[in-house]
Amino acid sequence: GKPFVPKNPTREIPKEEQITLEPELEEALANATDAEMCDIAAILGMYTLMSNKQYYDAICSGNITNTEGINSVVKPDRYKPVPDEPPNPTNVEETLRQIQANDGALEDVNLNNIRDIPISTLKAICEAMKTNTHVKRLSLVATRSNDPVATAVAEMLTENKTLQSLNIESNFITSAGMMGIIKAMYNNSTLSELKVDNQCQRLGDAVEMEMATMLEQCPSVTRFGYHFTQQGPRARAAIAITKNNELRECPPRP
Repeated sequence: GKPFVPKNPTREIPKEEQITLEPELEEALANATDAEMCDIAAILGMYTLMSNKQYYDAICSGNITNTEGINSVVKPDRYKPVPDEPPNPTNVEETLRQIQANDGALEDVNLNNIRDIPISTLKAICEAMKTNTHVKRLSLVATRSNDPVATAVAEMLTENKTLQSLNIESNFITSAGMMGIIKAMYNNSTLSELKVDNQCQRLGDAVEMEMATMLEQCPSVTRFGYHFTQQGPRARAAIAITKNNELRECPPRP
């Protein structure tokens, strides 16, 4: 038999639905390309006629961004590789000598992501920081610091009176080592920023409760970096940090 050919009757638009535009607009729409019609549809909010990427590209750009028309094939965004961060150029041995010599030019010690620092060197840095009066920021992120280093950090916090910011995130400190650092904060009145998040294991409820108590009793701490897992300590810590910041901005009158 003959192949089926569907009829394509022309539908007449009712008179009440007919719209008469200006001659310039009629000519512009008659000569518009598919890409231009796609952008017009996006501006009018007809997002069902295109993909999300086509819609947002048309809305966020002032130019004709869609070059494929309404009946284009949806394609994923091209992968943009992110280059790795350059290695930390800090000379650990030279930095240790500067800390031990109490060099006034050294105020920021950044040893982040240097994973081959011996534990003995990290402990020596903390030992030298006890009497240093110039370093204000010490960062030991991802240096494979463990509990012996945490003990040295706790001893350093007890004696140092200059350090203002300490970051020991992303290390191998357990709950016992972290508890020592938190308790050492009761004897420190100069540190205003402490970051201890992302350790190798969960620190536990007792440590989180001690953190909240420390923040309540140490008004000098205005920034604390840790993701609480319990609602109670989290709420207490948030209230304490807010109060400490208010006291810093508006100190009580004598």
